Amino acid sequence: MSEMIFTEQAAGYQMQLTLTRQSQDVLLTLTGGDVSHYGVVTAVGSDGLHTIALPSRPGHVHQEGVLTETIAKILQPVLPGNAMITGGMHVNNITSSQMHAAFAMTKQLGEQARDWLQQHPVATVHETFAN
Repeated sequence: MSEMIFTEQAAGYQMQLTLTRQSQDVLLTLTGGDVSHYGVVTAVGSDGLHTIALPSRPGHVHQEGVLTETIAKILQPVLPGNAMITGGMHVNNITSSQMHAAFAMTKQLGEQARDWLQQHPVATVHETFAN
């Protein structure tokens, strides 16, 4: 297992992307702002992207899927296996400029993770299955 942490800071807050690898698969956790949490999960596989947004408060779901899907699209071309991306970041009383910064930081974090995966390939694992 390998783990790598990438960070970006802008507009008065920080975002972090933690990448953990198990064989060919990766788990990425995007957090930041004033309240880090787990609100969205995006699964990336050979069949595309699948995002689940969990409830955030009555009548609302978490909106970080736009961020996790951005990372997924950056990583998908270089993934040797599957990826799970969790996301949860909350900036209290977020401003428009802080919201725009989240998109830019997410893109930068995704590109850093992509570059790291390309620079640190893993050997293909031979799997066998029971009949």
